[in-house]
Amino acid sequence: MRALAALRRWWLRFAYRRAGIGVVNRRLLLASRCEVLLREYGAVIGDNCVVHGPLVIHNAGEDYRNLVVGQNVHIGPLVVLDLAERVSIEDDATLSMGATVLTHADVGERPLAVAHPRTSAPALIKAGAWIGANATVLCGCEVGEQAVVGAGAVVREPVSPGEVVAGVPARPLARS
Repeated sequence: MRALAALRRWWLRFAYRRAGIGVVNRRLLLASRCEVLLREYGAVIGDNCVVHGPLVIHNAGEDYRNLVVGQNVHIGPLVVLDLAERVSIEDDATLSMGATVLTHADVGERPLAVAHPRTSAPALIKAGAWIGANATVLCGCEVGEQAVVGAGAVVREPVSPGEVVAGVPARPLARS
């Protein structure tokens, strides 16, 4: 078993040197846990983290150095992380299954690019925040400490610490 695992690691390093980070990205789509691979290819992953696969990484460049994950973080299956800019997920945060964190918006080389030029900004998910299932955090939006983003929400603006937001676009929930 160990020999087979060592052979797989050797093959992945060999394929990475020849073809780039896309090879590792494809491996993350098949993995049940991703912490070791992310660390091995440049991400900072804190202790006691759970990063479930499949994990979708977009715009990684040469490696995963734009991903910084604190201690005790939980990242569920089918999460999408856009690493065009830095994605920082602080201690005790949770990204539920299917959540998406974007660091850029780009229509590509299309006529709309004149009216909608590329934008990019780092993403910050602060300590203890919870991003619900299938929620999307758009570029430039910080999610504050202990904030909650409801399932399926689209975050277009920063979320204040302790705030609970939901909907499309995400808005604070009325307190009763």
